[in-house]
Amino acid sequence: MRLGFHVSMAGGFDKLVRAAVRRRCTAFQMFTAAPVQWARNAFTEREGSALAERLAELDIAPHFIHAKYLLNLASPDGSLWRKSVTDLAAEVEAARCIGAAGVIVHLGSVGDGGQIADGVKRVAEAVDAVCERVPEGPFVILENAAGQGNMVGARFGEIAEIVDRADCARRLRVCIDTAHAFGAGYSLHTPEGLEGAIEEMDASFGIERMALVHMNDSLVPFASGRDRHWHIGRGEIGREAMARIVNHPRLRHLPYIMETPGTEADDVSNMRRIRRLLTPDNRPPLPPLPDWAR
Repeated sequence: MRLGFHVSMAGGFDKLVRAAVRRRCTAFQMFTAAPVQWARNAFTEREGSALAERLAELDIAPHFIHAKYLLNLASPDGSLWRKSVTDLAAEVEAARCIGAAGVIVHLGSVGDGGQIADGVKRVAEAVDAVCERVPEGPFVILENAAGQGNMVGARFGEIAEIVDRADCARRLRVCIDTAHAFGAGYSLHTPEGLEGAIEEMDASFGIERMALVHMNDSLVPFASGRDRHWHIGRGEIGREAMARIVNHPRLRHLPYIMETPGTEADDVSNMRRIRRLLTPDNRPPLPPLPDWAR
């Protein structure tokens, strides 16, 4: 099993690698730039290749890029939609450059009074446009939503419809965020609810299309329609339910990436917590902490 966090690349690739190693990551995700700004951080093909080689040497894989929060592939605003497509294509090209497995993207909102069905069509058109611009790029990974703000993707069937509509379906994968699913009304906190959610995933877009799990507890109650991540086992989903998720035989082959709040010390604590939830046969060896990363 591969475990990791969202890791900041503030300060460059060297600090990114050190931060991942200090957190004992065997997988991770990153932003390539500030998530709430359109400006991009440029890096060369050589720098990207060097990062990919360094991560391979350290056996940290897979790694992912998370697209900016500003993107809205479901937007009825043509200007914002086109800008989102252009930025996502740039992220997919960056992912190709650094050897990332794909780019995780929130699908966006249709706005007040908008129709989710129309948003689904626009997202499918957007990912087709992105894959056409970067034909040899890695996966575009569609993330589920918590239900806030008339967002597309709160129901697994909406993600499945995007895949069905898209011409580039072979390039599409799915990321399920546990806090988002819980907020959207999937009762992951009960054994029956978890089984039902997994059955719905498989019946809609297919478990085999999943690329990773965003493993987050929830600060807010079940079916709140809100997105508030919390520390592993300390939130409304709870320790027992998170143990069932991370050890589930149909999910345990996937990388688990945590997006829990706080400091590096909080991340270290969350890594300790999630490892304690794993059954002995599912618990990987703890990666070493070399002197250069301290």
